[in-house]
Amino acid sequence: MNRLLCANFSRLWKSKYFYISVGVMFAYIALYMGKRCWITFADLTYQETNLESCYFRFSLVIGLFSAVFSTLFLGQEYSGGAIRNKVIAGYSRKDIYLSQLIVVSAASLLMLLAGMAGGLVGIPVFGFWKMGTGQLFLYLLIAAMSTLVFCAVNTYINVLTQNKVRSAVLSILVFFALLFLVSKLQARLDESDTVFSDIQIHGDEINFLDPMPNPRYVSGAKREILDFIVDALPTGQGLRLASNEVAHPVRMLLSSAVLTVLVTFWGILRYGREDLK
Repeated sequence: MNRLLCANFSRLWKSKYFYISVGVMFAYIALYMGKRCWITFADLTYQETNLESCYFRFSLVIGLFSAVFSTLFLGQEYSGGAIRNKVIAGYSRKDIYLSQLIVVSAASLLMLLAGMAGGLVGIPVFGFWKMGTGQLFLYLLIAAMSTLVFCAVNTYINVLTQNKVRSAVLSILVFFALLFLVSKLQARLDESDTVFSDIQIHGDEINFLDPMPNPRYVSGAKREILDFIVDALPTGQGLRLASNEVAHPVRMLLSSAVLTVLVTFWGILRYGREDLK
């Protein structure tokens, strides 16, 4: 395992894909924060008054960056025949799989760190975080743990899919499918319990008449289930971090840990039966 890790990290430090991914992540978040700063300067009535209101944007996109990097980095293992050579050299498939997961996780966490650094661009305008140090650390830990879930999923896809193009498409599609799912679920959770059936306008005065129950409002056990799903999925955690709506941090951390272990365990089992061409 140690030799596999040394070889993988040696290749990582020489990989142009890694440095490009880290650089683009930093630039994207820095530009996003710069845009938020410009809006604040241009519109004095803008409600964004603290750093954390826009700082955690990196938690929304880290899954996409991890998916793209994993495909490019791990795809070279198959295209160059390195995977087959490692098996021939006597390394166990479990060690090969775990070494790939570890290096992808390390690279993705460094991308996450680059996003955190890019977000500091907003400090001159917004100042430092208003939240306490403990809460900030908890939010960053949630972001790191959700990143590990993405790494487990992306490693599973790329190690078990020998076609580079197929693995790239599948990794990106999984990310956007999960993002679309939690966006829809969160939209349902954000529905108000009542709606207004009619509006009367008298000059400058607007009156809302006859509030009615909203048929799209979710309540009871169904609401708890949807809320749990959003908290459990890494894209849902990113969405709630970005909007500062973390209500169940322990549930998020435990969900990330369980999903990472389950996906990794299943990936090792599947990889042990894989026919390496």
